[in-house]
Amino acid sequence: MKNFTELITYGLLAFTLSICIIPLMKTAAEKCRLVDIPNSRKVHQKAIPLIGGLAIGAIMALLAGLSSMQDLKEILPIIITSYVMLVVGTMDDKTDIKAIYKLGIQICVSIIIAFSGIRITSLYGIFGIYDINIYAQYLITILVMVAAINAFNLIDGIDGLAGSVAGSGFVLLLAITIIEENYGLMKLVMLFIGGIAAFLRYNFSNENKVFLGNSGSLFLGYFLVSIGIYIAKFDHIVSGFPYGLFFLLFVFTIPMIDSVRVYADRILRGKSPFKADKSHIHHYLLQLGISHKTITVLFILMNVLLFVIQYLFLEDFSLYTLLISLIAFAGIFKCIKILNFFILWKTKVKELENKTQ
Repeated sequence: MKNFTELITYGLLAFTLSICIIPLMKTAAEKCRLVDIPNSRKVHQKAIPLIGGLAIGAIMALLAGLSSMQDLKEILPIIITSYVMLVVGTMDDKTDIKAIYKLGIQICVSIIIAFSGIRITSLYGIFGIYDINIYAQYLITILVMVAAINAFNLIDGIDGLAGSVAGSGFVLLLAITIIEENYGLMKLVMLFIGGIAAFLRYNFSNENKVFLGNSGSLFLGYFLVSIGIYIAKFDHIVSGFPYGLFFLLFVFTIPMIDSVRVYADRILRGKSPFKADKSHIHHYLLQLGISHKTITVLFILMNVLLFVIQYLFLEDFSLYTLLISLIAFAGIFKCIKILNFFILWKTKVKELENKTQ
């Protein structure tokens, strides 16, 4: 009971301090022009401060430092490199760093994590492969981390989406840490949950809106994929339940599939895969006239649906489970595109009717 009360206190403290600090950071961001300027690809109409990630990071550093979390030494490389990504993201928000430089930095921090001993050591039966050799561990870990970081960054396109996906990921992580009785990580997770909840309060606001920014999406995405690889150490040999795998699948399945689809679509259209456009799944949902909040809820529900599918079909995690996830996502996306086509057709018919009147 004492531990439960302390955990709630951590979460409430992080939430309260974030609520207080965000307006101050918002004013400072407006003065130094750390804002997202509207353009043809944006859905907002005025400059919005990009300080959501900075606020979460600042509160995390303050409260984690004050609480002397000695039992987090194992994930110290993750924490330190997460703040490297926070700084890089902030610089990108301010000066628009070239994609190749950001990619290089992501690879470097992923190498640091892999060499610290936090690596993917098994393919869980995918292609019939379980344990993998040390060289493959380094390579796969780096590739997965870089792909997941960028996929998460790409879903930060509408209010609440990236923050809510991250928040739901941390709630799942909290459940895992409770099961494993990892109290130090529980406290850290509660700080994240409190900070993200406060950010979402402002992100969904009409008058005092702030955005997560590349600083926040890189910070949260990097931490989530790193901690997902770390908690694979909790995977039970007896029960065979792969905590790390399921955590990564829950958070990153849809962002990863959608980013691959978008990159492939751009290449097929003869465009650069890195040239931003409005072809992500959340953009198609926006075209249906669905609100940002509703899209966020739908996105989380899709995450849960795919998670349930993966859980139900998991015996020895095989290629078939991945295919089922891909088919489920493809079916959902096809329905969305059909609805978009119908609405576009209906709009054109109305325009023709108005012209003939």
